[in-house]
Amino acid sequence: MLKRILAVAACLAIGLVSVAALAEDFEITLATVAPEGSLWMKEMHKLDEKIREKTDGHVRLKFYAGGVAGDDKTVLEKIKGGQFVGAGLTGVGLGEIVPDFRVMEIPFHFRSYAEVDYVLKKLSKWFKQKFEEKGYKVLGWTDQGFVYVMSKKKIGSVADMKAAKPWVWDVDPLAHAAFAAFGINPIPLSIENVATSLDSGMIDTIYISPEAAIALQWYRKVQYIVNIPIVDGAGAIVMSKAYFDKMPKEYQVVVETLSASYLQNLTSKNRKSNEEAMKTLAGKGIASIQPTAADLAKFEEVGVKAADNLVGKLYSKKLLDKVRSLLDEYRKNHK
Repeated sequence: MLKRILAVAACLAIGLVSVAALAEDFEITLATVAPEGSLWMKEMHKLDEKIREKTDGHVRLKFYAGGVAGDDKTVLEKIKGGQFVGAGLTGVGLGEIVPDFRVMEIPFHFRSYAEVDYVLKKLSKWFKQKFEEKGYKVLGWTDQGFVYVMSKKKIGSVADMKAAKPWVWDVDPLAHAAFAAFGINPIPLSIENVATSLDSGMIDTIYISPEAAIALQWYRKVQYIVNIPIVDGAGAIVMSKAYFDKMPKEYQVVVETLSASYLQNLTSKNRKSNEEAMKTLAGKGIASIQPTAADLAKFEEVGVKAADNLVGKLYSKKLLDKVRSLLDEYRKNHK
């Protein structure tokens, strides 16, 4: 009888522990450069509401938007220090954790969003494992849409590009490699100094998504946009795997599943907004330059050279070859 009573007590104790674990509150603090009011943040607040609903308020997201916590690199240092749980990162920040991921942003390789989605889907599981090995859980992928060259001067060829004075994000090794492939020495600047440098004439060429160009008002300082995508501006939400693992399995499933779904929705909205921004720029007098087929081929040659130059620095030749193979595979099946 005593054994039976002890067994029942033990079961009750286990049940109480389980209930207590589920009742514990978890606040996922996320830092991002996306400003409040932006499409990104609007979708993230919806995600927060849904997570709270599905966990009876025991899991919530708390945002530090607009870059108040610093750039991607600074935020990652703060996550390691325990000041934040996670972040919404650009491709640059993701590359700080897993340099291999920058293969998704090699210039002049992806010609359509369908190609981007096809390659990422094939490599997603592998990338996520790489992030977990570095202590981060990927909650979902997103992007800001295609990035384009904008300039004060008409750029329709590689020769025109070589005559430009382009800006390069000072913390982005991939962008530096891309300009090096052109044989150009770009002006390294933080994002905060781009507008004033366009005004002063220090630079005359930038690269940015149409939507961001409008949001930052950079479009007011240029006259042309080169109508070929350079890269797809990759992004994701990541969080400390150690913190993720502390949550009960039920909460993990909710957070991961909902995040992936809302970020997929955000990606679709970003891309549509980017396309609408292209029309808005045209309406504001920004001239669209369409390179000839021959000039386009030369731009793609530069992209190949830039990607090859980063082998062994950001990613392996095997991974680069895999991406190119997947692109060939997609194009063969979607002629």
